Amino acid sequence: MRNAFDLTQEPDKIRDTYGRHTYGQSVLLARRLVEAGTKFVNVYFSDSIGGQSTTFGGWDTHGFNNTRMYPIVEKRHLPITNQTLPTFLNDLDDRGLLDETLVVWMGEFGRTPKINANSSRDHWPQCYTVLLAGGGIKRGYVYGASDKNASYPAENPVRPDDIAATMYQLLGIDPHTEVIGVGDRPLPITTGNAIQDIIG
Repeated sequence: MRNAFDLTQEPDKIRDTYGRHTYGQSVLLARRLVEAGTKFVNVYFSDSIGGQSTTFGGWDTHGFNNTRMYPIVEKRHLPITNQTLPTFLNDLDDRGLLDETLVVWMGEFGRTPKINANSSRDHWPQCYTVLLAGGGIKRGYVYGASDKNASYPAENPVRPDDIAATMYQLLGIDPHTEVIGVGDRPLPITTGNAIQDIIG
């Protein structure tokens, strides 16, 4: 496991392909940890959620302190994501790891369908996108759709608990399993239902 953290063991070409930034190297580390047998890996985009710069920071880009969301997302977040995420998925697939590794790419919010006073967008939990790949998920499958303004789900709405239930099922854990909580109360590990249509 210790060797998995030594990214200098990777060829420069691979490190460059993932991206020489925190996100790229963290995702490369995730691949190495999966290869070493780690069962769960969580990767953050940045060491800070704040997004007020095109050179550092995360997705929290609401347009404040004289910044605007779109130039930051266009020049930083999207290019990094477009470089690193497909590289990771292809690398897992090329190494025969994708079928046994569930990749979940998501955040905790969508974005408001309307532009705010700072020419940016704010948190919007009513409608957003999740990418699931590998680990038993159908390839190239799109499930659900929003309305024309991306305000609310219009087709096959999914709740976070349904995502959790899907993950549990793919891990071989019954999503309706109960655990015993404080006071000997039975608590379900999720109240959702696995999304059967996306499971291959």
